[in-house]
Parts: sequence; C-alpha cells; structure tokens
Amino acid sequence: MSEIVISGYYGYNNVGDELILKSIVNDLKTLNPDITITVLSVKPKETSRKFNVKSINRYNICSILVELVKCKMLISGSGGLFQDTTASLSLWYYLTIINIAKILNRKVFIYAVGIGGIKRSFNKFLIKSCFNKVDFISVRTDYDKNILESFMINREIIVTADPVFGIVLPIKIKDNQQKVKKIGIIIRKTKYWKEDTEIFSKLSEILTEKPGTEVILIPFQKSSDLRILETIKKKSNAKISILLWENIEDILNLFSQLDLVVSMRLHGLILAIKYNIPFVPISRYSKLINLMKTIEEKNILQATELNAENIYTQITNKISNKNDILIKNNDIIIKLENNAKKTANLCISMLTN
Repeated sequence: MSEIVISGYYGYNNVGDELILKSIVNDLKTLNPDITITVLSVKPKETSRKFNVKSINRYNICSILVELVKCKMLISGSGGLFQDTTASLSLWYYLTIINIAKILNRKVFIYAVGIGGIKRSFNKFLIKSCFNKVDFISVRTDYDKNILESFMINREIIVTADPVFGIVLPIKIKDNQQKVKKIGIIIRKTKYWKEDTEIFSKLSEILTEKPGTEVILIPFQKSSDLRILETIKKKSNAKISILLWENIEDILNLFSQLDLVVSMRLHGLILAIKYNIPFVPISRYSKLINLMKTIEEKNILQATELNAENIYTQITNKISNKNDILIKNNDIIIKLENNAKKTANLCISMLTN
C-alpha cells in the first residue's frame, strides 16, 4: 500500500516537472525513509525507474481508483497544473483527481503550485469549489496566493517556494584552468517562435565571434523545443551544440559547468540561481516575472525589447558584475531553500496527524 499518491505533469520528459518530482520525492523520503509513494505518469515504467517509486498510468482510471482507495494522501504538485491558457481539459483532469480523492475521504495536499492564467469564469468556479475541499494549500509566490484569494477560497493559503529550490545538487565541478566560457540557452515554443529562431541564431553568432565562448542549446521539453533549437542551429553560422539529455542528471551535470544561462523557462532560471550562475531572464510568461520579483531581480527582458543586441548587452553586464549579483542573491536563495523544505515538513506532518 502506498501512503502517498502524487498527481502532476509527469512522464512527459519536461525538465521542470522532472526536477519537481525529484525534489518532492527526495524531500519526503529524507524526512521519512520508509514512506511509500505512487506517481501518476504518462510513462509509468520510466518514472518508476528514474525516481525509485511505484508508478501507474495517469489515464488508467481503474488503477488510479485502486491507489486512491489504498492511500492516505493525494499530493497535487507540478508546474502549470492550474491554468487554462493552453486548454481546459488538463485543468479538469487535475481537479477531477482531487475531487475523487476527497469523495474517498483521503487527505489532499496542494504542493507548492504555481497558478497560471485562468481566463474562464467557469474554471475559476471549479478551482474554488475544488480547493475549498482540500486539506492544505501551499503555493510558490504571493502572486499565486493573491490569485486564489481572488477566487474566494476559504482555506488558509501558505506561501512556500518551488520545490526545486530545495533540491540537493551534485557538487559543482568547474575546471578553473578552462578558459572557454560556456553559455546555456533555454527557450520554449511560443507564438513568437519564428522571431525567436532569428534572434537566437544571431545571438549565437555574436557570442562566438570572439574565441573562447561555447554556446549550448538546452531543450527543456524535447517534444516542443528540439525543432526550434535545430532551426536555430541551422540558421546560425556559429558553431553551437544541442544537449541531447537522457535523464535529469545530464542536465544537472551541464549546469555545473556553465558560466551563464539565458532562459525563457522558469526552472532554467531556478537551476542557475541554485548553482550561483549569472542568468538573463527572458519573459514571455508571468511566472518568470513573479520569480524575478521574489528574488528582487529587476533586469528582465520583456517581449517588446527582445533582440540579439539587447540580450548580449545583458550577458556582458551580468558577467562583469557576477560577484556583486551573487552576493546580493545569497540571503534570498537561503530563504527560498528553507521554504521549499518547509513544504515537505508540512506534508509529512499532515500525513502523520
């Protein structure tokens, strides 16, 4: 019997969600090594192997019902679960799993989630109805809390931090004799993706004009990112590479060697912060802006000012002022790491009480 069932966007080879799952599982097992966990995943065999947990298919309703009947608690936690910007069906799926758990009288813990754009009034009503039944709600930022409070949710909402802030990283091994600067670029497919391929192919050329700079393109979701990154590589006259990772450890090992990160993705920035790497955030979505507000970072490139020259200027500024930036961020990072661990403590406390 698994004590905890975890629901989220797992098994899709999305780096952010894989990092979240790794963080949640590790934090819970650190506090209670004997705890048993089942994860709902689109690729259960792969998830089970990677994270040393039991896993079942997220679309096998019979298996889900069996696990929810046997468990003590459902955790709902992952990136972008509660939003209808892309579609409503995925939102309804996650809310349905929560509602089933509550019908079965199981504890439900909302685990440090971010709340995306909710456009439809009906979906706001569904979230309000569902979240008013759960046992505990924790969110990443004050912004997420404010959104939920605007839905008139009557449960206490605790602000903690993204679980990945609490992840224990491999020791950073950097060859001090290595003179090559490694710059990681992480972009995502948006409606501006054709413009982005032009911008980043040009940026790669600017960065590699001077010897001693290596540009590495990092797909955080292979299914959508690889095509864009391959287009950038073809368009650019620069010698650039694409990281074809197989597991999260490949990503972490690369980050341990990077000198700077340019990222459109939230967890690309969180890993840069964790590794004390200078970073240039590029905002196409509100959750990046919310993170930058949390760490008091004012230099964020908006869509309207996005071009290769502006990004390059930010890169040179960040590298020049590296030490000052890292010292400024240190206290904030420690607080976020502690808040991420706090979520796991609250979860275990609720499970055992």
